[in-house]
Amino acid sequence: MPPTVILVRHGEALHTHNWSLHDPGLTARGMDLSARLQCEFEGHFRFTPEDCLIVVSPLKRTLQTVKYGFQWLRDLGVRVEVRAEWQETTDNPCDIGSDPDKLKSEWPDLDFSTLDPIYPQKIGLYENSEDAFKKRGEVAKQWLYDRPEKCVIVVTHSGFIRRLVKGPKYGNLEHRTYSLVKTQDSLEFEEISKVIYHNL
Repeated sequence: MPPTVILVRHGEALHTHNWSLHDPGLTARGMDLSARLQCEFEGHFRFTPEDCLIVVSPLKRTLQTVKYGFQWLRDLGVRVEVRAEWQETTDNPCDIGSDPDKLKSEWPDLDFSTLDPIYPQKIGLYENSEDAFKKRGEVAKQWLYDRPEKCVIVVTHSGFIRRLVKGPKYGNLEHRTYSLVKTQDSLEFEEISKVIYHNL
């Protein structure tokens, strides 16, 4: 049975009004508000640490959202896997990642072992084109569908999310829970629940 998937958009980041910043992190406000995720999740989270995996885009704003929002799960032993499929879509400086060796030194407790060696280049599966977004979405969904865990939390970006699911654009820190359903031609996300934070 495929896992329950929780898609989470990162917190408020420094590039909100300046897309020329290279791989920006969260604002101070974004860090503070990301801590709200623990309060939102912890009280009703029904999965054991052994049944859970966190997957995160390699961009700094998503890595920091995991740090400030999901440290409680990391403290319980939930593994965090960094995967290039979940990076943002554009080739603006704000959506181009940092050198993986630098990231590994800054985040030694995260699992970079399956990070595509192409990263951070915006080529192939990661180029800025709708065809590539579609292919990348298919790869990401199939990977999730095949996971052995009962729950996978994915911390990612609104631009890529909107290529995966229908509905309004995700706000900062918004998260929705899905089941993955195999149709005749593809895998689709079916929404189970959502949490929207207003004025973030």
